[in-house]
Amino acid sequence: MSELLFYRKPVALNRENHRNLKFSPGNKFLFSREINSVPLTGIEFFEASRDLPIFFSRNESGQYFPLALLSLRNNQHALVDEDGSWQGSYVPAFIRRYPFAMTDNQTVCFDEGCEQFSEETGEPLFDEQGENSATLNNVLQFLTNFDKSYKATQEFSATLAEHQLFKSFDMQVMAGDGKPVRLEGLHVVDEAKLLDVEPEQVQHWFKSGQLAWIYAHLHSLGALRQLSKQQAQANAVAEAKEKAEAGALN
Repeated sequence: MSELLFYRKPVALNRENHRNLKFSPGNKFLFSREINSVPLTGIEFFEASRDLPIFFSRNESGQYFPLALLSLRNNQHALVDEDGSWQGSYVPAFIRRYPFAMTDNQTVCFDEGCEQFSEETGEPLFDEQGENSATLNNVLQFLTNFDKSYKATQEFSATLAEHQLFKSFDMQVMAGDGKPVRLEGLHVVDEAKLLDVEPEQVQHWFKSGQLAWIYAHLHSLGALRQLSKQQAQANAVAEAKEKAEAGALN
C-alpha cells in the first residue's frame, strides 16, 4: 500500500516556502472512506484488536507487513459517518498522521491539497524567527514515533517470515448484506508452528513485548463478525436514506 495513500498533492515542508503556513487540527476522516485496509504497527495491535481484524499482507518483494482490515468490501468502509466522525473505538496511526507524513529519508511532507492548511487561519507551523512552532514540534514527534514503530514492525514481520510462521488465510464470510465475500491474499500467524519455535526466540519476543503482539493479532480475528455487523448497519442506513429521498421526490 502506498505510503501516501490519501495525499492528493504531497509536497515537502520547507521552512522558507511555507514560513507563513498555518494548520487547523481536526478529527474528521472522510478522506479515508474509499479504502478497506491500512498498514498497522505492532504497538497498535492491542487497541486495534478490539474491533479491527489484523492480518498480514505480502508485497511483490515477498515482504510481510500487518494491516488493519476496515471493511469486507473493496474501496470503502463504514467506520466513518457522513460527517467524517470515526465510529470505531480506534483510529489507526496511519490515518491519524494525515495530512502529514515522513519519507524514508526523514523528509516531512504534507498534503497541499488539504483544506486544513491556510495562510490566514489556524496554528502557525513556524514562529516569527522561522523556527518550529509547538504545533509543528508535536507533529514531528508523532511522525518520528510512527516511523520508529513502523521500522520495528518491519523487523518483527521479517522475523516471523524467517521462522515460516505465516499461513494463508482463505475464508468466505458474509459482508452484512447477505452476500458472501471471499477473503484472499491475506496471512495469519500459524499458532501450531509458533509452539515449535526455539525457546530463545520466544524469550526474546516475550521480553520485547512482541509475543503479546502475536496473540493480539490472533485475538483480533474474531472482529470479523464486528465488521459484518457494521456493514449491515451501514447498508440499512443507506437503504433508509434512499427510500426517504425517493419518497420526497414522489
